[in-house]
Amino acid sequence: MRMQAFIFNWPGKKQHAEKLERMFRPHCEVIVVNSDDSLRAHHPHWLHIGNDGYFTDQWNAALQRFDSDVFVHVQGDIWPTEVGRLLSESVRFITNYGVGIYAPNVDFNPHVYRTRSLRKLQEGVYEVPATDCSFWAIPAEVVRNTPRVDPRVNRLGWGIEYLVGAVARRSGRRIVRDYRFTAGHLKSRGYNSDQAAKEWEQLKKAVDPLLSREMESLEHERNALVSHATSWKHPVARLLTGVATRASRGAIILQRRLMAPH
Repeated sequence: MRMQAFIFNWPGKKQHAEKLERMFRPHCEVIVVNSDDSLRAHHPHWLHIGNDGYFTDQWNAALQRFDSDVFVHVQGDIWPTEVGRLLSESVRFITNYGVGIYAPNVDFNPHVYRTRSLRKLQEGVYEVPATDCSFWAIPAEVVRNTPRVDPRVNRLGWGIEYLVGAVARRSGRRIVRDYRFTAGHLKSRGYNSDQAAKEWEQLKKAVDPLLSREMESLEHERNALVSHATSWKHPVARLLTGVATRASRGAIILQRRLMAPH
């Protein structure tokens, strides 16, 4: 399988897209989608979209350039480990296990689960309702079927992992997190979280109703399974935190299947 890795880079000292490019280059084609105009002259081969390009602009630019079998996306402030092995495992799970989203664990992310509440696919690899979109691999089939996001509706990109997850789930593919790999991520954000949450709600209203319901189902399942409260979501999520029992998780999945078309 051919892979393309897209690295999203913004202004700021925590970004290290140049180092990430060197890490991924031996394993696959790499395209840096850059929103830091100060780096244009130093890296003319990067895909420069301008300082005003936020996550959704970068996402759409990457999807426009994608022409491979597996889409890999990594944020410019992520520190991955064992890149070659991780990419190889992503292809194996996409090919052999019907995976639609494969992601390593990330040490700072909004989706923190207790693994005993998750369905084990293989030792260290579990099905989850949502992965963090800081570092993930997605098969071309899912990418092609994911509708493009209008930056006028959602500029900052919150909720895109649920949109892709909804497409994957509706096509019968799994969403998995591989806890054998943990990528480093600084505990900081360079944008307004309240604005991002508002745009996430707008995104759900803008997509096809079937996808919107699937996105909300994944969100409810996620909220029932997270192991602690986070500020990443709107207040409803804070009320729904706590570890779900296997029975409650089963009820959520059953509800989602009943809502899906036959």
